[in-house]
Amino acid sequence: MTTAKEQFDRQASHYNAQWNAWTESSLQWLLTHAAAQPADDVLDVATGTGFTALAFAPLVRTVVGLDVSTGMLARARQHQAALGLTNVSWQEGAAEALPFAAGTFSLVSCRIAPHHFESVPQFLAEVTRVLRPGGRFVLADTTVPDHDPATADWQNGVEALRDPSHRRNLAPRQWRQALTTAGLTVAALDVPGGEVPMQLHDWLEKAGTAPEPAAAVRAAFAQAPAAARAAFQIQALPADDYTFIWQRLVALATRS
Repeated sequence: MTTAKEQFDRQASHYNAQWNAWTESSLQWLLTHAAAQPADDVLDVATGTGFTALAFAPLVRTVVGLDVSTGMLARARQHQAALGLTNVSWQEGAAEALPFAAGTFSLVSCRIAPHHFESVPQFLAEVTRVLRPGGRFVLADTTVPDHDPATADWQNGVEALRDPSHRRNLAPRQWRQALTTAGLTVAALDVPGGEVPMQLHDWLEKAGTAPEPAAAVRAAFAQAPAAARAAFQIQALPADDYTFIWQRLVALATRS
């Protein structure tokens, strides 16, 4: 089984402006709903190349970007230097075992990453632990439709072929239950739509997918059930390519 660290060390050089464009709407939702303040201390979990951490930095006192991938963190440091931001630090570590004391942060963010985590419940327990009372957690991740397990299985199967570090996308009702179980109060949770269509060839390239599983992904798109084609807006293009969207969930939760 490929770990997230192995996969994202390989992918670090592929995370560029195109990837950010695909996920820009989720970043703007997090920035708007986090209500960041100059006194906030922020933790961005699974920061990748630092897009989210660096977007919060001008708004808050401090930001820590945490990731399991040293390759991603090296890219994040390069982006930080180019922007001249001095209130951001970087930490290697896993989402399920955050290397920080209880109550360290007033705001925690995590964008387009939990589907790689080994344990979402453990991750959320750690978020609750490191948040101060009254602290906020903002989340964005790919998701699957509620009450349609066949479509969820199709999407998760495709993603596991494309990227073997993928574990599972959760449906909105599963996220709501997981946040509540972790002791957080859900203030907002939505699947807003308006996603930028992606092209399958580009999506496979971002993951560095090998030829055999890439062919299996293309076959899955060619044979996608009607419900999956509708949910993910799959459209065929020439040269065995497709456009599609992955649904994305956004959420704001607070710690009492």
